[in-house]
Amino acid sequence: MTPHHLHATAAAWSIHTGRQRLDVLASAEAERRGDTLTAAAPILRSPIHGTIHPIGGHADPVATLTTDRPPPRTQTWAQRIQRLHGRLTWLAGMYRLPAGRDPLERILTALPALTLPPRALTLLASHLADEDELVRGWLNQPPYRTRIPGDCPGCRRRSLEATTVGPAAARSVVCSADCWHTPGCRCPGGLEGVRHIWPRDTALGVVGREAGRAA
Repeated sequence: MTPHHLHATAAAWSIHTGRQRLDVLASAEAERRGDTLTAAAPILRSPIHGTIHPIGGHADPVATLTTDRPPPRTQTWAQRIQRLHGRLTWLAGMYRLPAGRDPLERILTALPALTLPPRALTLLASHLADEDELVRGWLNQPPYRTRIPGDCPGCRRRSLEATTVGPAAARSVVCSADCWHTPGCRCPGGLEGVRHIWPRDTALGVVGREAGRAA
């Protein structure tokens, strides 16, 4: 997969893990309130979280539709899940992914073989990163990553982090120093102008070879 696919996949599995936690919180909340998840209030569209990523830009704010009455400041966990579901449904529809009841599963299933122009893949990865940040913000959860030994092949800093969620084959390694691929970069599989990311096995192999040379 390309770096665009890897970034999108990492964000999608992070959303998947966050959504599982939201489901637990929503169930507990419903029990306390004597509600059921099926009787949750309609989705409330936020006047804040309504962004698009036009080609050539990122996170340009746009106007969004809101309910007639201002939404309450405190939303239930069920409402947050509905809001996420709506955003992901829109995203899956925008990319015309195969139909299904769960938009996140549609995205995860399509990603490995998804063939799109690089700019469209960049856009998809950006949208998924936004949704991931939104969910983790609700949960006060830092990125699902852990530091691993070794220097980044790009910036030579000890800043490699491996993702910790999703199946092993879908996990990746990024540089937490936020370095990007450049024309003279020796990093394997990089794309110019894209933040460094590698499949986990590839990254560990490169780090091991570099460590052997330095020994």
